[in-house]
Amino acid sequence: MIDKLISEGHALESKAEEGTIGKFFSSVDFEKWASKSILYLETNYGYSTVTEKAKEKFKSINTNNNYSFYQFLLGSLIATKEFEEQ
Repeated sequence: MIDKLISEGHALESKAEEGTIGKFFSSVDFEKWASKSILYLETNYGYSTVTEKAKEKFKSINTNNNYSFYQFLLGSLIATKEFEEQ
């Protein structure tokens, strides 16, 4: 599942739009990917600091900061995969 989420995250990059203050996502695909990613982290790493940070950031995302959240969440998934492979 984590490989699929990472692949979806990389593919999502092409849907980022350029705005006056930076990149952002306006598609439902971003929300779907972010929700699935948070659910994965909660299910597998419910008490992790990374999961808690992701949940807090998820609660406060909006169009102005969702690209920053995307980078954080994709990076967290990649780090989690590397951790799982050790």
